[in-house]
Amino acid sequence: MSGFDLRSRLPAVAGLIVLTTGAFLIRALGFEYVFVGDEVVFPPADPQYHLRRAFFTMTQFPDVLLFDPYVNFPGGAPVPWPPLFDWLLGAGGWLAGGKTADLEKVAAWASPICAALAIWPLYFAGRLLSSRRVGLVAGLFFAFLPISVVYTRVGNADHHGAVALIGAWLLYCLLALVDPAASRARMIGLAVLLTLLSFMMLLTWHGSLLYLAPAEGLLLMGGLLSGRSRLLAVQASSAFVAGCGVGVWLLLSPVPLGGLYSSIALSRLHVLALVAVFVTAGCLWCLMKVGWANTIPRRIFWALTLVSGLGLTIFLLPGPREGLEFAYQFLTLSDQVGASTGEQTPLFSMGDRLQGPPAWRSWGLFAYALPGIPLTAWFVARRPAAHPGARAAGWLLFAWGGFFCLLAILQRRYGNDAAPAAALLFALLLSALSDRLVPVSVRRPPHRFVPWVALGAPALIVVIGFWPAWRSIYVPRAIASWSAWQHPAQQGGAASQSIAATLHHFAGQVRAWTPETSGYAESGRGPEYGIIAHPNLGHALQYRARRATATDPFWWYIGRENWDRTDAFFQAQTEPEALALARVLKARYLITMPDLAPGSIAARLHARDGQAEGNAPSLHHFRLVGEAPRGGLSIGALFERRSEITIPYKLFEIVPGAVIEVAAPAGTPVSAEAQIEAPEGRRFIYRVFRQAGEDGWARLRVPYPTRSGDGEAQLPGAQAMGGYRIRAGQRNLPPVEVSENAVREGRALQGASVLGPS
Repeated sequence: MSGFDLRSRLPAVAGLIVLTTGAFLIRALGFEYVFVGDEVVFPPADPQYHLRRAFFTMTQFPDVLLFDPYVNFPGGAPVPWPPLFDWLLGAGGWLAGGKTADLEKVAAWASPICAALAIWPLYFAGRLLSSRRVGLVAGLFFAFLPISVVYTRVGNADHHGAVALIGAWLLYCLLALVDPAASRARMIGLAVLLTLLSFMMLLTWHGSLLYLAPAEGLLLMGGLLSGRSRLLAVQASSAFVAGCGVGVWLLLSPVPLGGLYSSIALSRLHVLALVAVFVTAGCLWCLMKVGWANTIPRRIFWALTLVSGLGLTIFLLPGPREGLEFAYQFLTLSDQVGASTGEQTPLFSMGDRLQGPPAWRSWGLFAYALPGIPLTAWFVARRPAAHPGARAAGWLLFAWGGFFCLLAILQRRYGNDAAPAAALLFALLLSALSDRLVPVSVRRPPHRFVPWVALGAPALIVVIGFWPAWRSIYVPRAIASWSAWQHPAQQGGAASQSIAATLHHFAGQVRAWTPETSGYAESGRGPEYGIIAHPNLGHALQYRARRATATDPFWWYIGRENWDRTDAFFQAQTEPEALALARVLKARYLITMPDLAPGSIAARLHARDGQAEGNAPSLHHFRLVGEAPRGGLSIGALFERRSEITIPYKLFEIVPGAVIEVAAPAGTPVSAEAQIEAPEGRRFIYRVFRQAGEDGWARLRVPYPTRSGDGEAQLPGAQAMGGYRIRAGQRNLPPVEVSENAVREGRALQGASVLGPS
């Protein structure tokens, strides 16, 4: 191998330990926003659902939650994610003690640990491509790459860290497999590793074909061009074993979300892909053995014939074709979701697409070299001095890196997937540049500065390239975290009023304010009611509040009908329309937040608690139960910059409402008014107006009680401060007391001061 030799394994191991530690520590910055007081606060959305599923495994170990009645309520849905990552989190929590706090600690550190461990396969890949120096520089690049740090930071209990770790090992395995000098024993070991990695990727991420498709395609191409039948045998056997494993799992699982051949969940489509790989590679191996494919043109002919036939057969089947349409819509952002999702914005400005943060926040100054960096591997592959294994690995890295770097440019989220390949590519480039810039006399042994110059020059460039991130992200975050570490009692209000903490504490209150529901940690039972909330709140409510929702960050994939009904509810302009939708959704509660559709029932509830406004009458069936403290940040702050301090969330119960019946001449205006006090102490006036009908009665429906009846079990919620003051025309009538049960049962209270039904 060319380049710098550390002369012994011990310094290399020491360097890897330092890099692993650094990768972990940089991802631990900001821990004070995760470990707030005695609680662990997780970001909204996907991490919360990983925890919900892991909690099920921990409490029902070793069971796996495959169908969840708490999503897409009412009805439930199959969980779209493969189970391995969530099962491992649950198993970790079970081993750590089996309590919720144990699970949350394991989950909080899972992503930083996965990212730190990915340093090791990158080192092995860099050494295989060129030298130990390249491996160490690749580890350094990956350790401090901003996009990787964002996706694998402490508290982000998502599968991205595990996917990056598996992807890094998969890349190393592919680079090692194409080495023509690999022995038979080594190929057997790599075959086992490839099978294990394929199976783990399939069971970790529902988008696993995004890895396995280029992996299998490049292995097939390597076998065709090199004529190595052993490589095709490894590929065929690996695909067969992995396909059998996935097939057995699917037989034990419910129908996946999206159908039997879904591309948005692990399904028969993945098995078909593995079968196609097995048949293609296996047939080519047989043809080479009998001498029918002993030249490159013949092998390419047979490969094209097999791939075309299998591909056409699969595409003609309606199930697989429809499944592939979902994948196409997702990748092209034509699924009504991607075009409005922040993490799917392009790295650079692209026409009318939603714009994300500057590219340097994701990739540092290296962002602007990302489109051309795959060419580095092309030069390695064409280098005459490189040994055959390095040249073959260079070609594979050129194709692999080009594919993932292109994805990272088109959609910011794939930067996490491109990170391992990009780290190797930039390490190759920076090592070559340092060789050009540093004088030969300094680089050549026995000069005593050889190790430091050879490794230090590219490392310095990495640090400089990430300078924007150091200046605006890492250093300020490190100062804040160090201060929080030294003075935990003076952590300040920023952590407790963050977007994540505000939702965390409010969801905990929702659980305390609402009746427990069935079937959260047991199979075969479902919840008695659901909560209507903005989709972005869904997973937090499902885990932290342990309540069912109709929609969540699974978007409409999880259930189109409930998605449309929830959307219609938040657009509803009249109370009867909203109530009809709530009945269909079996919703007992509603959560509101700022910036909902203007004039909608939900917006009126959040802004004025359902009071009359202009020509809009008071709302009669929504009772305020509780609210998040003023000053916290709602999840809408991620998208809208708000200057005023407001209440981030409110919880309303949907109730029949008690009816106060007042006798009055027809046409007489009648009103009921009371001062309402919320559980947090905020007060407001609730008024309702009616005219007496032809029958001589005015019926005023009110959602707030004034006191509990004898023996009534009262749940938390706003109450009237004293009886409702009744006014009929110019006459003041005696106040009316309204019981909790009257509100919940829709009782009619006849007579100005009579309590209970007639």
